[in-house]
Amino acid sequence: MNLQAAQDTYHRLRIGRAIENFSRRRFEALFFETAAEAIEYFFSNLTPSDVVGYGGSDTVQQLGIRDRLSLGDVRFLDRSKFGHGYEEQLDIRRQTLSADVFIASSNAVSIAGALVNIDGDGNRVAGLSLGPRRVVLFLGRNKLTEDLDSAIYRARNVAAASLAIQLGKDTPCAKTGRCHDCASPDRICSNLSIIEHCNPPGRITLLFINEDLGL
Repeated sequence: MNLQAAQDTYHRLRIGRAIENFSRRRFEALFFETAAEAIEYFFSNLTPSDVVGYGGSDTVQQLGIRDRLSLGDVRFLDRSKFGHGYEEQLDIRRQTLSADVFIASSNAVSIAGALVNIDGDGNRVAGLSLGPRRVVLFLGRNKLTEDLDSAIYRARNVAAASLAIQLGKDTPCAKTGRCHDCASPDRICSNLSIIEHCNPPGRITLLFINEDLGL
């Protein structure tokens, strides 16, 4: 077995453990070898009457899902559409809380069975917790951690710090690459969410993909 095949098998085993644990916690958890397979599964389960909300996600954007939704038949609540001012963006974010389908990713996923997310204004963590009828998360294998503590560490020190750098924020983490729990006006991590159980059952679908995706 070559190195790439060994790495893919290693990650497949880790994802399998995560799926087993999340399934016990009433999430719908599915495995996909490639992002293309996950994308086609998602679109095959949409109907023209669906209203789709978007939580903001480098993974979703990287996969081209946002662009494809913009060209499709469904009503897509795209808060990042060019030309939207801040107040209009806020209004769209509020509308996403009553969407039929809400799509996003997670900052970190504990194999033990927890989703960890950090938001600035809380639109994503709010949508994950309550509101949209269905939630679909696209999860690259790089988001997996062994336990809750390491998931929180990843969300703060990898995902949030990387996003602050990407956005050019004037925060300590953008200068050092690690969280300082700062009080900077540019701070983007205001809301921390930990979801360890899906209620009602099956409302949140986790699409685990055996590829590195997003921050």
